[in-house]
Amino acid sequence: MATLPPAQPSYIFRGHTSQIHSVRIIRQNSRLLTGDADGWVVCWKLESKRPLAFGAMDEATYSTLLPADGADGADGASAHRPKPWLLHSLPVNTLNFCPFSMCYDMSASNDIHTTIGHSILVAVPSTDDKKIDVYQFPDQKLVSIIPRVQSTDTGMVMAVKLAHHPQSSKSVIVIAGYEGGFTAVHLLNRTSHTTGKAIPDFASLIYLSQPHTQPILSLDTSPDANMYYTSSADAIIAAHCVPALPLDISPNEAVFPTREEEQDVNDSTPSSAKSHPVVGASHSSSITVTSTSQDVTPTFSKQPVPLPSSSTARPAGISSLLSSAPAHPRVKPLPPPVFTTSIQPPCKTSQTKHAGQQSLCVRSDGRLLVTGGWDSRVRIYSAKTLKQVAVLKWHKEGVYAVHFGDVLNYRGDGIEERGDAVSREKCALSGMSKLQQQREEQIKAKHWVAAGSKDGKVSLWEVF
Repeated sequence: MATLPPAQPSYIFRGHTSQIHSVRIIRQNSRLLTGDADGWVVCWKLESKRPLAFGAMDEATYSTLLPADGADGADGASAHRPKPWLLHSLPVNTLNFCPFSMCYDMSASNDIHTTIGHSILVAVPSTDDKKIDVYQFPDQKLVSIIPRVQSTDTGMVMAVKLAHHPQSSKSVIVIAGYEGGFTAVHLLNRTSHTTGKAIPDFASLIYLSQPHTQPILSLDTSPDANMYYTSSADAIIAAHCVPALPLDISPNEAVFPTREEEQDVNDSTPSSAKSHPVVGASHSSSITVTSTSQDVTPTFSKQPVPLPSSSTARPAGISSLLSSAPAHPRVKPLPPPVFTTSIQPPCKTSQTKHAGQQSLCVRSDGRLLVTGGWDSRVRIYSAKTLKQVAVLKWHKEGVYAVHFGDVLNYRGDGIEERGDAVSREKCALSGMSKLQQQREEQIKAKHWVAAGSKDGKVSLWEVF
């Protein structure tokens, strides 16, 4: 059986002078965003493979350096595109190399089928490197805090992912990966959104696992958020099932106590529900009488109880009766409904024998996942079996960032299946415009993988 030749990249982008830390294919596979260690972000057009804009980390140096596509000469040199502008800036005071995560906030609207008008939630590491802060934009308000895991020492936060719970798009979960190989799922408590409180809420831990022995480098969820995957500095890739909402509570009715509420519950316990020790003349003999909502009448007559004294040698009188009587069972008030979880095993793990895989990304159809390796390889795995299905080799140094393009459904004539008004208008184009449009549709229909490396180059691959 003849073996296939090694796969080769479709194109190499060479617009950066430092190592690539982020790549992302956006706008239905028509644009590619790349970011490097010097803070430069380049927007590429996949159809022409040309950069549309350069952006620097400093707002004052934002600029567009190249003219519009197809323009040349004196007129093309002056045809600058609109200048990018900075909408929001969020300082992150942390020393761990953890990327942020973003999702739309659907809790304030009944229309969950569109993202127009919804605010944005952004999760970043906190000043305490074992915690996570969730901000709401455009208000730039801290709305939730993911506390450190109390049951074990997880180490600092290494990866974070915001997603909507599969049971309800109004319930938001925060998936975290930690330095100690732990991963956890936290459910955001949005009581301040409904009560109007200005203080942030505390999230509740609903899942905890330790599938890795080394720090977790990346994680990503499946398109339906029923599962998520983690990769680490070790050679293991793990699949986890997102747990159901605690106690089978409806997503819109789930209420979790905050620290203030827990303290109020403890402080507001009535004296009638507390235990009162009755001590006789002996230090070693005592009885605990517990009263409930109804008064319990003792079977003996009330007598003055002497205070404990060091000179008392042995019990006497009513104290002798109480010391020999059986103790009543202690009745404690019900604890607040705090959900706790123990360390659970992952759904599936795979020993890949390739350490240092990061930037894990799941394709939009949920069938494949891709990782970038310290050994300069790009590896593609089956999301169902976690078996390796392809290895892409071109870079000479470590691959730090990878990303899948969307899997779009197009008919043979290059028109998207949904057949909206925009697609019908494209059919009326003629001449060069129609040929260019067909090229763009062909580019969008391909299954792309982009990989950024330490060598400052970005490779673009077409996969199955």
